[in-house]
Amino acid sequence: MIRLILILMTVLFAASVPALATAEIREGSFELSPFIGYALPGHDFDDRPVYGLRAGYNFTKNWGLEGALEYINHVGELYHADVVYHFTPEQAFNPFLFAGVGAAHVRKESGTDVMGNFGLGFKYSLTDKIAFRTDVRDVFTDFHSVVATAGLTFTFGGKTPKAAPAPTPEPKKPEPMPEVKPAPKPEPMPEVKPVPKPEAKPAVVPEPMKIVLEDIHFDFDKATLTKEAKEILKKDVKTLKDNPGVRVQIEGHACAHGTEAHNMALSERRANAVKEYLMKDGGISADRLTTISYGETRLAMPEVPTPKNKNSKEAKANRRVHFEVIIK
Repeated sequence: MIRLILILMTVLFAASVPALATAEIREGSFELSPFIGYALPGHDFDDRPVYGLRAGYNFTKNWGLEGALEYINHVGELYHADVVYHFTPEQAFNPFLFAGVGAAHVRKESGTDVMGNFGLGFKYSLTDKIAFRTDVRDVFTDFHSVVATAGLTFTFGGKTPKAAPAPTPEPKKPEPMPEVKPAPKPEPMPEVKPVPKPEAKPAVVPEPMKIVLEDIHFDFDKATLTKEAKEILKKDVKTLKDNPGVRVQIEGHACAHGTEAHNMALSERRANAVKEYLMKDGGISADRLTTISYGETRLAMPEVPTPKNKNSKEAKANRRVHFEVIIK
């Protein structure tokens, strides 16, 4: 019952903290976390203070690995390695779960036993390199004990956010051409009256064919067709069936969030999703459709990615599939 109360109190306190700081867990970063806390009875000892140090490495924004050494006053030491999962790595308030194994040394028994532990906690960023951390966990070996700790986390290194793209230089204006004086007018020739010809009918010039296929857009980091996208594709299918001599190149695009390799693969999946719909649901033959992936290399609108503007109008405009019409 005491363990359940401690866990519920930690979660309620975490949910009540306003997210004021701006920080994130950085891929490839190292962390050092000194801490203090308290161990509730689980062996033949009274409540005891706990203090120690953690060192960790974040493989991705969500997943990390950390090792810890902690000293339970007048009882013994715990050594353990834990896998950590962060739920909201791009937010100031970031809950996490962890679990791992290690060794427990109890001085009274002069022995060392294998131990396991699991728990939950949260980090709250004070700056981009310092965060407050607290957690509650269950330690189990030959005995069970609940340990609650709090401390600071110091972050070093890691991948930095993408820099804003350099502005495109304006093209140079062409130099003015030298003025050319007109040649002198020739002497007028005597007027010769033309022989009248029968009036010819004006040639009928056919109007150029105009075919426009409307772009479709996707949700953030998704290649699934939305309801609005399918309605647009139904119109595009009718246009393609009305013009059987037309071929289409399906161009996949992505916004500037994420790595270039990730966005290139994402835009390829978007282009293939549209091609599959046109073939299976629209009945358009495969030899009229080709796909190409541009990733974030051809943005419809200039965009500077930040953790808070994933759904800006620029990002939404760039998450698209565009059609290039080819007439035979």
